Amino acid sequence: MTGRRGRQIAWSVFLHLSALVVFLLMAFPLYGLLLTSLQPESVIRSRELSFIPESLYFEHFHAVLAEGHIVPLREGLFNSALVSTLTAVLCLVVALPAAYALSRLRVPGAKGILAALVSVYFLPTTIFLIPMFVVLVRWGIDDTVFSLVIAYSGFVLPFVIWILKTFIDRLPREVEEAARIDGCSHWQVLIRIVLPMARPGVLAAFIFAFILSWVEFLTPLIFTSNLKMTTVALGMFRSTIDIQVGQQAAAAVLTLLPVALLMLVFQRLITQVLMAGADR
Repeated sequence: MTGRRGRQIAWSVFLHLSALVVFLLMAFPLYGLLLTSLQPESVIRSRELSFIPESLYFEHFHAVLAEGHIVPLREGLFNSALVSTLTAVLCLVVALPAAYALSRLRVPGAKGILAALVSVYFLPTTIFLIPMFVVLVRWGIDDTVFSLVIAYSGFVLPFVIWILKTFIDRLPREVEEAARIDGCSHWQVLIRIVLPMARPGVLAAFIFAFILSWVEFLTPLIFTSNLKMTTVALGMFRSTIDIQVGQQAAAAVLTLLPVALLMLVFQRLITQVLMAGADR
């Protein structure tokens, strides 16, 4: 019994140490980025940079958010927030009835549909982007918020459908069956019964759709020229004559901040939804 207890303690210590190592490996680059954004350019380019700074320098943040800056980060943040929010809303409107149908209704070829949705992520993105770009240019709606929302939704929608279907699969069917006995249609059951019970999954799906849209780089790089997006704006720092490392780090921190806040605030909910299908 003592030997078994000892092995359990040793295993627990090993797991905690492993988790600590992984945390340090992931946190060190982020801390370095934050530290760089809060130090003067002269200190960044010298050997005086230390891991525990004596003072904090916020001028890099003021500079990149100032009007007329060579890198349009402020405009990019607004456009990215707008496009990501609209994409998340559109994906939820389309994905919720699709996920309900795949989970509850007898849809012919449901497994094939799910396999096709997942297969999208096994193919190179450019296979879809180039034809889509040609079509949008022909329609005259390229370089617009609408074109990005359509393009983002094409890639985000399959993942959102998968999340919602996995969550709906775990909901009890008895309440839905009772509602149908009372005369509710499938749409009434979806709106009045399933949607309130699936609110955690809907919220998690919205967060994932927002994050996936926020961090997208290749799509706005190809689809936009006048419309500024955050991820593309970050790349513009490398095209300037005098690269300001501190400003580039500050811009990266501002770009990362919404994603980090969402992950921290909704960490438990996101974990719950991701693990929803583990017991199936």
